[in-house]
Amino acid sequence: MSKGKAEPKGTEHKDWYLIAYDIRDDVRLRKVAKIMEGYGSRLQYSVFRCQLSDRSIERLRWQLSQVTQPEDGLLIAGLCQACLSRLRQRDSRGAWPEDPPDWVVI
Repeated sequence: MSKGKAEPKGTEHKDWYLIAYDIRDDVRLRKVAKIMEGYGSRLQYSVFRCQLSDRSIERLRWQLSQVTQPEDGLLIAGLCQACLSRLRQRDSRGAWPEDPPDWVVI
């Protein structure tokens, strides 16, 4: 698909993100956690993994900006395939699934 055109619904490319936050107020903390639960899986109390399209990550950033304050901390780290291959998880909540290859050997 050429750049600038919308992809068909359900075929948007999605990348993995690791998102961590440090919210200074309990009310805002609960709001941020609720937003994050709609986008990904909780790894720790304030750490989530999310597989998001470009549109979804921008929507998430906007939603979080409506709740957080300047004194709050937020880290959104995009993870490339090389980063994903080096990740190790110690608990049993699940591995980071790999995307299927873009090509098939026949």
